Amino acid sequence: MKFEFILSNTKHKKEMLNANDRPHWTQKAKITAYLRQIGRLKVSEGKYTTYTKKSPCGLVVTIYTPTKRRMDPPNFYPTIKALIDGMTDAGLWTDDNHEIIKYMTFEFGGLSQIKDKYKIEIEVEEYNEI
Repeated sequence: MKFEFILSNTKHKKEMLNANDRPHWTQKAKITAYLRQIGRLKVSEGKYTTYTKKSPCGLVVTIYTPTKRRMDPPNFYPTIKALIDGMTDAGLWTDDNHEIIKYMTFEFGGLSQIKDKYKIEIEVEEYNEI
């Protein structure tokens, strides 16, 4: 299953956190709370199986950018962490620890095709141990 988020990251409307940013703690807290809320709401829109220690999953995070500038997808981990915390709040998994979310990979997806907006896809995959 895939969850899609459309977010702004301009100086006029900042909805994302980047590992290289150094925002004031109050600004960071507001953005984190917002991301956590939209993560929770996105999961609440549908009916999903709950992932547990006995039924773990993996995540593939794909970042689509509004411009052709080079970017480092894992730098958006603070954004993804807040979204995942919201998904945890909504009950998609019992916890977001290593026993339930076995892996998380980051990919560049190309251009978002949406002016001044990033598109983030979080694909949840069933984890089958070999």
